[in-house]
Amino acid sequence: MVALGDAKKFAERQGYIWVPNPDPAIPFDAFAYRGSDMIALRVETCRNAPGVYDLPRDFFRDAFEILRKLPLPAYLPREVWVRYSWSRAFNRFRLFGENFLETTMIDRDRPVYPYEPDSLPPAPGGGREKESRK
Repeated sequence: MVALGDAKKFAERQGYIWVPNPDPAIPFDAFAYRGSDMIALRVETCRNAPGVYDLPRDFFRDAFEILRKLPLPAYLPREVWVRYSWSRAFNRFRLFGENFLETTMIDRDRPVYPYEPDSLPPAPGGGREKESRK
């Protein structure tokens, strides 16, 4: 799955070590750990704009419910990483009690199309008129 490969790269840019789910019977995608921070996570993709919808209720209800019910220690944080089809970045939603809250991290990935200011158009004749007069 393409999203999992991209999520692994995102995790590595954040300093996490990606460990794929060792047991396919347990429905989550991977563990990610960094120092003393370890999370169980699921990766999802979405075609809809985030502002109009309530993601936990409208689109990823199953993913959020699955994470709540995982047979893992209660102290282990759980996250859903959502990538919108129009973006390369992942949005992270972490389970806090009964709520999922979005957490933000700086993603140092270079943009696909970096900003380059438009150059000025060349002058008519390319400035060669002065050279021909010499």
